[in-house]
Amino acid sequence: MRIWKTTAFGLIMASITGCSSSGFLEESPPKVYLEINDHLYETKTGTYCWKNTCVDDKAGPLELLKTEKPIEVKANESLALTIKHKRQPNERHMVQIQNKHEVDVPLKKSKLKAPSKTGTYYYSYSVWWMDENQKNVSNGDALYAFVLEVK
Repeated sequence: MRIWKTTAFGLIMASITGCSSSGFLEESPPKVYLEINDHLYETKTGTYCWKNTCVDDKAGPLELLKTEKPIEVKANESLALTIKHKRQPNERHMVQIQNKHEVDVPLKKSKLKAPSKTGTYYYSYSVWWMDENQKNVSNGDALYAFVLEVK
């Protein structure tokens, strides 16, 4: 339920504040990678607003990832989220989903730890590039998803 609230919040913010194109040359949001032991894994892009385009795929992380093979990790392994873009998002929100149970995941400089218990975990990573000069104006936002298998 929280995923839909987060996604809805992002879409509402984008529609209220609008997406300006200042500072963004790409036609779509940058890719986000999950970095584990110097290896990069691409995440799946979901709903986003970028430049003058908003795409609402109406799929939450579980639906986005239903055909994706989970990334295997060790319990408590260090993970990092990497965005290859000159301007990094200034607002972030991460949610972990397991067995339809959602938990907010605190991020410290885009770093997190894998869960300590074995199992399959789905993640929703929402980011916003809020304008630094105009209050409540988004220059872009996106939802990314990935799935981990803790062995």
